[in-house]
Order: sequence, then C-alpha cells, then structure tokens
Amino acid sequence: MSKPNPAAMHLGIAEQGKILALKGDHNEALRHYREALRISMDQRAGDVFFQHYAQCVMESLELAGQYEEVVRYCRMMHDFLDQQPEGVAAVQRHRAHVWEREAVQHLLLKDPEAALECLKAAQQLLGRGKQPLTDQLLGWVQRGLRVTQRQIEQAQRNSSYFVVRQGKVRPELAIALPKTAGPF
Repeated sequence: MSKPNPAAMHLGIAEQGKILALKGDHNEALRHYREALRISMDQRAGDVFFQHYAQCVMESLELAGQYEEVVRYCRMMHDFLDQQPEGVAAVQRHRAHVWEREAVQHLLLKDPEAALECLKAAQQLLGRGKQPLTDQLLGWVQRGLRVTQRQIEQAQRNSSYFVVRQGKVRPELAIALPKTAGPF
C-alpha cells in the first residue's frame, strides 16, 4: 500500500468528507472538509480548493440545519470574492452561487426580505436564465408566496444546487481522518 502524496492529502480528505456527507454524517463530513481546507490553505494549494471546500462545508452545515452558520460562511466568501479580479467569469459565477446559497438560508430562517436582496444580487451578476434556482426562488419571493422547506428542497434537487452528490465523488481517492478521542 503506497502512502498518499502529501500535496494531494487535502483532496483525499475532502473526498472522504463527501462520502460521509452522502451518508448523512454531516458532523464527520465537516471535520474532514475543515481539515482539507486547513491543509490546502497551509500548502497554498490555490483558491479553487479553498472555494470548493468552503462550498462543501456550507452544504453540510445547511443540511445539518445550521443556517446562520452558513450565512456567516457566505459573508466570509463575499469578502474573499471581493478580493478577486472583477469581470472574471468563474469568479462571477461563484459570487452568484454564494448569493444564491445565502438567499436559501434566509428563506429557511423565514427572512424573505433578506433572501430577496440576495436573489436580486445573484441574478444581477449573471442575468435571468443562468441560475434556475435563483430565478425560481426570486419569482416566488417577489410574488409574496410563502416558501416552505419542502419546496426549497425540491427546487434544489431539480437545479443541481448541491455539488456533493452521487456520481460526483471519487471514493478511490478518499482518505479517512483518524477518529477523534472521546472525553474519557
């Protein structure tokens, strides 16, 4: 059995986090994602890893019902993206996705006014028809409809909102972190 390449260790740890997230073990997935994030930052692996791992963290937090924590991560990502060059298509898409994710959290927190501002910002960046979930949620909120968690979840599934999904994980790369010691 060969040892994992230290430069790629964060990739394997993140893949294990994805496997755990798909099984519904978001606490353990978060532990893996955060470690992958830390390692990639220590190694200066690149912004693409930071963005992807932060997105994975936000997904597991959302699925664990920690909506306010996701809003905090979104704000951190807004600050990060504000440091990136303007007009770069990939940065604009990521910025719009972060606005969309923040909007979803506000809807789940029953704050449609805050969600409306986020959805408008997302749509303004990319235009109509580029992010179907943004368009759908914006339409609902602008019409004053009460949006339920179930409706949001269905719309998310229909729009491939989550990046961690079956068929997108590479289990052959997965590296599990050692179990943490208990209190005794």
